Amino acid sequence: MDIFRVLARGASLKKVKDVNADYALSKPLVNLNSIRKDGDLEKQIKKETDFFRTRKKVVLKEEENFGDSSSKEGKGQEINFNVDDDQSISQLQPKITTQEEANFLRKSYKCKVTGDDVPLPIGSFEDLISRFQLDKRLLENLIEFGFTEPTPIQSEAIPISLYDRDLIACAPTGSGKSLAFLIPLMQQLSHNKKNYGIRGLIISPTKELAQQLFNELNKLNKRKNLKIGILSKHLATKIKNQIIQSSKFDILISTPLRLIDVVKIGSLDLTRVERLIFDEADKLFDQGFLEQTDDILSQCTNSKLVKSMFSATIPSGVEETANSIMNSPVRVIIGHKEAANSQIEQKLVYCGNEEGKLIAIRQMIQNGEFKPPIIIFLQSITRAKALFHELLYDKLNVDVIHAERTQTQREKVIENFKLGNVWVLICTDVLARGIDFKGVNMVINYDVPQSAQAYVHRIGRTGRAGKSGKSVTFFTKEDSIAIKPVINVMKQSGCNDGFGNWMENLGKITKKEKNLIKGKPVSRKEISTVPKIVKEKKRKHREMIQSSKKRKEENK
Repeated sequence: MDIFRVLARGASLKKVKDVNADYALSKPLVNLNSIRKDGDLEKQIKKETDFFRTRKKVVLKEEENFGDSSSKEGKGQEINFNVDDDQSISQLQPKITTQEEANFLRKSYKCKVTGDDVPLPIGSFEDLISRFQLDKRLLENLIEFGFTEPTPIQSEAIPISLYDRDLIACAPTGSGKSLAFLIPLMQQLSHNKKNYGIRGLIISPTKELAQQLFNELNKLNKRKNLKIGILSKHLATKIKNQIIQSSKFDILISTPLRLIDVVKIGSLDLTRVERLIFDEADKLFDQGFLEQTDDILSQCTNSKLVKSMFSATIPSGVEETANSIMNSPVRVIIGHKEAANSQIEQKLVYCGNEEGKLIAIRQMIQNGEFKPPIIIFLQSITRAKALFHELLYDKLNVDVIHAERTQTQREKVIENFKLGNVWVLICTDVLARGIDFKGVNMVINYDVPQSAQAYVHRIGRTGRAGKSGKSVTFFTKEDSIAIKPVINVMKQSGCNDGFGNWMENLGKITKKEKNLIKGKPVSRKEISTVPKIVKEKKRKHREMIQSSKKRKEENK
């Protein structure tokens, strides 16, 4: 029995610990080298529990003729599935053929789907073979990287996209959203090779996320002949100078501003784009990016254009905007729209003042709670630099990443963090979205984020791909308003133990308060443990040097 037939049957491959850290799609990898050439492949394959659907026992009240949609009678019976540790619901129902089965599956992973004529989800990748004739080479690539069972968002989003429907998808961080739009993108474009030019366009709010998606697509494209490009500064210059023709690419990944810059001078044609995907869509449809996103949409004039947007958080205002540009979209929500991943343990820590935050971190180190790898988020570049120097003074293996560092420096820092050369990564919100770091144990919000969405995306850097994680948010008396959205997210996520009882009486944040903290960050004191008298001496010393230089210039 070959490995293609094993996957088609719905089996899973044994998980290995050797995970490629820079691969961001959330499924376990298979070590093909560990399979003996002279052994029986089927005997060496073990079933694995899907981390989103693991249950010891599933009980469902259903009609006697389960799966028969035409049955009108039946007293109703209790259907029990006794699920072993090595078995999952998706393996019990590899094919979804009726609406009753679809409703059962959606109930198991708390999914809400709305829209006209919604396609049935897939219960396993076997459905893609029978229903959509999944490309064998694409399937082989999935097997090689261990993606043997779809996660909830993949079960819903892949068939919707393959039926050429516009899609609004919201699922927790680390739940496999990237694969949910990459599989149908590769499948559809590979079936339509007669057309040339850019047919698939993925828009990302950050360069880091764009690079990550580019790497993922190349892995899925290993046995294909689709041309994939990332619109880096180098490639943009070549296209502008007509050294490279943009029409050579089938799929292009870009940030909004750089794409618009090339399109406006007529060097890049988007009129053939068939698939337009917005990753981290709530950011792209926010005020800061909305004008750029609108410019991109105006350039994509293909009558067959299919639009998709994915994010871990989709506020109502963003959803209204998306609905206005989409044609009868299907809406998929896994869990809550603004709830954090249930795998993340969330905690609030009151620090009193800025000095208390540094003390809290040092106490965590002393108490053994500071277990790398750790990401620490701050609200500004100045504060990120200051904390970096403080922790460097404490002899921690730490680095910092922010918008003022060059692209090469940022890529080097990310690489070192993934390899384990850096234990603690300090950053601003530049890394809060989409970037996948395997095995991050903790996220510390040194400064309270300015919105519920920012909080969800920040802490979503941990607890990915079914692994557990922990988040700690420091707050002071200045954060009495900004802390409200965080508490609301914690309540929706079921983390009621992460804050004191008195916080429940804070009430919901008003629209005026929300606009206030979004428009202007909380004013904070500088991060430093240097005594005031020492700072004063340094200030006077700098002033003496400056006055001395001034006198010398005047004498000349």
